[in-house]
Amino acid sequence: MRTFVLATVAVMAASTALAETVISGSIELDVTENQKTDKYIATPGINLDFNTNSGAAFGAIELARGTSNDLIIDDWHLGTTVGAATVSFGDQGGILPTAIAATGFDSLNDPNAAMTESLQVSAMGISAALGFTDISTDVNSVSNAQLSYTTAISALDLTAAVDWNNTTDKYIWAGRASTDVSGVGLGATGTLAAEVIALETDVTVGGVTAYLNGDENDWTENAGVEYTTAINDLTVTADLNYNFDASEVTPGIKMSVNF
Repeated sequence: MRTFVLATVAVMAASTALAETVISGSIELDVTENQKTDKYIATPGINLDFNTNSGAAFGAIELARGTSNDLIIDDWHLGTTVGAATVSFGDQGGILPTAIAATGFDSLNDPNAAMTESLQVSAMGISAALGFTDISTDVNSVSNAQLSYTTAISALDLTAAVDWNNTTDKYIWAGRASTDVSGVGLGATGTLAAEVIALETDVTVGGVTAYLNGDENDWTENAGVEYTTAINDLTVTADLNYNFDASEVTPGIKMSVNF
């Protein structure tokens, strides 16, 4: 832990030397249950965002503590704007709509986490991502490709997306619809993969979000609630998931401070 803290201080000190770069970030602590051991673990992390004063170039680094208490780069990307388009490259996840439920409690078929390094381009509501298998061994090896389109029809926000896997030659289709009715946020996110439909619906009122997810074999697999509040300058998010099959309640908490 001492190594992690010292590295955190070093990164923050070095970042202040970039006079022509706008730097922001957060320090986080995520407490979750290890679903293999049923024990609760605390995971610290550091997020740093970099933007040039002109706004033409940007980048981000997510740092995490490794298994040997060393500092590792978890995610990263760099990019620029070209006219109305944004172009970025790095280990930045995918572009398909994602579940609100934490990993392990979501019923959606989500290929985003499997996408490591990728080249992403977005403009006018259209986003495209080209994922690579391992850029350290072969930059020509493509793992998957994704395409999404986001638009608004009156008060309804809509996103449609698709993922193509180069190895299996299979497609995953995804979509999300959301709206606000008198201060109440309503949403639904769905996927279609291997001829199985999965769905998560959500409602947000006063900072509290509740969700219910499942697939066509069992529409009620998980239900949960999430609440985010600020205590002085500390942002705290608490969540609670109930799994219907296991009849088990799993809490979690995440704390972060922005700078």
